[in-house]
Amino acid sequence: MEQGNSKYYAIVLVIFSILASLIMSLDLKMKYENKLLRKEINNNILLNNNIKTLENRINEYSNIDDSINTIKEEYFSNIRKLEEQIQEGKSDAKIAYLTFDDGPYQLTYQVLDILKEKDVKGTFFVLGKDAEDRYKRIVDEGHTLANHTMYHNIGKGLYKSTDSFMSQVNQLEDYLYNITGYKTNLVRFPGGSETANTYHVRDSIIEQLHDKEYKYVDWTCETGDGSDKRLAQKSEWNWYKDTCKDQKIMVLLMHDYNAGTVKILPDIIDDLKNQGYLILPLSNKSVMAK
Repeated sequence: MEQGNSKYYAIVLVIFSILASLIMSLDLKMKYENKLLRKEINNNILLNNNIKTLENRINEYSNIDDSINTIKEEYFSNIRKLEEQIQEGKSDAKIAYLTFDDGPYQLTYQVLDILKEKDVKGTFFVLGKDAEDRYKRIVDEGHTLANHTMYHNIGKGLYKSTDSFMSQVNQLEDYLYNITGYKTNLVRFPGGSETANTYHVRDSIIEQLHDKEYKYVDWTCETGDGSDKRLAQKSEWNWYKDTCKDQKIMVLLMHDYNAGTVKILPDIIDDLKNQGYLILPLSNKSVMAK
């Protein structure tokens, strides 16, 4: 009987040892898997935190254009208020707008260098050219990029009709936007608005420009650099001095293909500053934009 009990206990002991071994092994495995699971959970928490951080940064960057546009709107609105005060005689301030037509050209690099050195902003009424780097630099350096139609072909049908003119405005708008991401809303008629008037299309063009939330800007003085006939009469400097007299708000017409104007540009800027002018970039909020 005792011998039978001994066998029974031996069998139970073996089974217990086996079960204990299995339980221990399973326990170790569960602990190991739990450790891996906790590590995975922590990694996921960290990953989720990183994702949220990245999402926040992405949202910040995606909103940066809106922030910049808001600041620009406020800036140009304040300039408009100052212009109105000047016109009403409530401010002694004076404003000069430096505008450059028909570019960009090779000389545009020099114009941009001068404006940067003198810490002033200009307005470039450009055409459609293979000049991506200059378009981008105009925008990146805070100047106003403005529309002067795609080709400026006055003698080849630009003013044949309102549609022919607006087609070139739209072409250039799309062309510049694809290069710079900047959408133009300011235009200058090639030859000025009076040229459009001689073709009897100015009023209808202006109406369509306004429908597109565009405005146009002519000029109030010039360096004469767009006409050999004018320069035969007197120099760029004398044209500037004679035509820009006694103006509280001036829009100075120049061309960035003319080496003579580029040469005297630093002197023009210094002269304007010495007279107390603020030299600013144009916008379609300006009183000079019609």
